[in-house]
Amino acid sequence: MASHPLKSLLQLQLASDTSSILHLSFVLSTLSEDFLLPSPHLQKWTSRVTSLIRSKDVGARWAGICIAYRTSTLSKSTMTEFAQSWAGLALSILTKPEPLPLLNASIRYLRHVLSAAIDVPELQRQLATPTVPKFSQALVSIVEKAADYELKALALGALKDMVILYPSLNRASSSSITAMCHQILNGSAPQRTNNLLLHNTARLYAVLHYTGGKVGAANLWKKSVDETLQCLWAALMGLRTTFPANNNNNNNNNPPSSGPAYDDPVLNIALNLDRLQCSAAALRSLLRTTIQRPVQVPIGRIMEFCLFLLSCTAKEEKEGHVDAAVRALEVAIVPELLSSACDLLCCLAKTVQHRLTPYVSRLVVMITYHLEQKHRPERHCALLQCIQVLLSNSLPPSSELSSTRLVKNILLSLMPLLPTQSDAYSGETGSGQSKKGRKRRRDYESDEVFKLSKDVICSSIAEGNAILCALDALQVAMRGAEMQSAIRSLACRAMLSSSLSLTAMPRSSLSQDVHLHSLVHAKVNRMCLELARGTTSAMSRSLSLVLRSTVTEGNGHTMQTKLQLQQEVDLLLHPRSPPLVRPLPHVEALSLFRAEESNEELAARTSLALATAYDANIMDVVDPIMVTPATEPTPHPVPTHLPMSTPEITAPGPNSILTPVPASQKVTSLITKAPTKTSADILPAISSRQPAKSQLPPSSSQMELMVEPRFIPVVVDDEEEEMPDIDMESDSDG
Repeated sequence: MASHPLKSLLQLQLASDTSSILHLSFVLSTLSEDFLLPSPHLQKWTSRVTSLIRSKDVGARWAGICIAYRTSTLSKSTMTEFAQSWAGLALSILTKPEPLPLLNASIRYLRHVLSAAIDVPELQRQLATPTVPKFSQALVSIVEKAADYELKALALGALKDMVILYPSLNRASSSSITAMCHQILNGSAPQRTNNLLLHNTARLYAVLHYTGGKVGAANLWKKSVDETLQCLWAALMGLRTTFPANNNNNNNNNPPSSGPAYDDPVLNIALNLDRLQCSAAALRSLLRTTIQRPVQVPIGRIMEFCLFLLSCTAKEEKEGHVDAAVRALEVAIVPELLSSACDLLCCLAKTVQHRLTPYVSRLVVMITYHLEQKHRPERHCALLQCIQVLLSNSLPPSSELSSTRLVKNILLSLMPLLPTQSDAYSGETGSGQSKKGRKRRRDYESDEVFKLSKDVICSSIAEGNAILCALDALQVAMRGAEMQSAIRSLACRAMLSSSLSLTAMPRSSLSQDVHLHSLVHAKVNRMCLELARGTTSAMSRSLSLVLRSTVTEGNGHTMQTKLQLQQEVDLLLHPRSPPLVRPLPHVEALSLFRAEESNEELAARTSLALATAYDANIMDVVDPIMVTPATEPTPHPVPTHLPMSTPEITAPGPNSILTPVPASQKVTSLITKAPTKTSADILPAISSRQPAKSQLPPSSSQMELMVEPRFIPVVVDDEEEEMPDIDMESDSDG
């Protein structure tokens, strides 16, 4: 007959203190619920655990606390029976200067036992009532005296749980806990407050109102919010000493806890910046916490502070004498103020949601201004996340101008996804081009001729996150917002072009992280699908997008993905479902072809440095003499290539090539009036202008060039042959 598992562990692994420390990991992984069922060996097991906790060896005490924690987790009956004795031993360990592993194990054990005792009235009366106040005071002492940040964070987390579970038992120690939180949230310099310590302190500070009971909790929460706002204003004013003063009533109030001041401006600025970030983290935790009764959130005061942060720029300067060193330091931290404003706005928008709608229009204008400036990818990503959260949790802005300006700036962040003209040239090399076309193209080649490799689009993680944030922001910005039809059409074309270019783009060329390509491609396809679901006619042309969205990469199908795909297919199979109320454009309103592009969309596309396939072909056939300006040209960014399919249209007659067409008749003649002669009729007339060795039909780029209504270049022969006379009265069919 096999022996009991507990008997084997007691005889072998736990035979001595040294073997208990050596085989602790095996004991903890082997122990299970079946081992702790009532048996004669269970009493020996608990006696051995108690002896290990009482041992003089530090390692044995640590092993005993770990085994007691594992035993209490697996068997609640054993925990209830021996919790009072084991908890007393663990509490005595916290009052002594013990090693870090032993302190961590004791805190975890006491937090588990006291949390599990909340639903056992007898255990709560015998264990929790006398132990919780002593445990809270021990945790406060550890936070104030310990040097290890992980131990402090663990103690703060356990203290937060005790305040939530036993608010009345912690009411007497609430003043000491509040003072400890103020000391940490007051900041430090020159070294910043540890992030782990900061977030755990902010979470503890946000639940201290529980100690006031159901009646006083709301007042304590409101008091904490007011004190935090005062600290924010005081820290911000300390960072804007060289800028024009702001007449704000909140600036005259002193913070509840004034920290040390330094004579060195570097330390003062570092201290105020850390105070600002700590107070902002505390305010975000206060907004996310739960309150037993309804309270009034001071949205106006919080928004006043956020708007002031967003209005902080490096261009203003106070009149009079200004210390150059202080000025340089305060200008350098302006991006930090912008990041704090974005984080605070995101939290506020998720908390109050549509109640933030009166401020959305002003916020969109200010954030759009910052998007137009040059920032690091991390700051740019924070701005895009803020826009996405604001528009997702509130109504869209009523101003058409601000929405249009916002979408244009978001599109600029997505330009790296589109292929450049050099990529288009490399893809078309050797594909049916004449020798003369390749010769003219070499006139425009530069250092890229000697470049054998291609740079990665997203060279860092922050740049990849910025692309993902821009896609999310663009999707929300185009959902129900009023904007110019030309910009909406241009955004749809850019998304379709991105979907095409991502399909042919290698994963490694987008980012070193190959999973980023799948995430970006999936987001682009979902956005294209959403833009195509406007009407029944639009959905009937979107079957390919729906089928492409069903192909997933990476982790495979999930239940959420299957449900979403089912809804998308149902929209195609059941066109009589209630129509969508979103003001999405019809597919006829989108200029998917060059001939349908309006002047407004052309101007918007030119301002964004976007080029079509036609523009790329123009560079191949136009002589450099015709496009070179008289003055020195200014450097332009490399325009991005938007691949578009050109509809099959007929070419104009020879008269339209030799005679310029008025600007008012160029577009209408292309759409409403068809030419009388086909392209086959004018081939002899065009080929007669070429040398004898090039009597082949013109390429597609040359044909597209000849039918372009806006610009008709004249092809000049290299050999300067004299043009033969053309008999206009002769029959071309003859």
